[in-house]
Amino acid sequence: MENKTLLELGKLAKAGDELAMLEIINRKKGLLKKFSFGSEDRYQYLILKLIEAIKNYEF
Repeated sequence: MENKTLLELGKLAKAGDELAMLEIINRKKGLLKKFSFGSEDRYQYLILKLIEAIKNYEF
C-alpha cells in the first residue's frame, strides 16, 4: 500500500478496504496530531471526521 496515491487509497477505502483507510490515517497522523492540540478526544474526533469525509467524498 505504500506506493499508492491518496486518490487510489481513497477509492479503496470508500469501497470498504480497511487497510487503505488505516494507511490514509497513518499518512495524515502528523496533521491530525497538530490540530488536536494534544487532546486525545480531539484526535479521535478528527479521525472520525476524516473517515466520514472519505466515505462521503465522490471520487
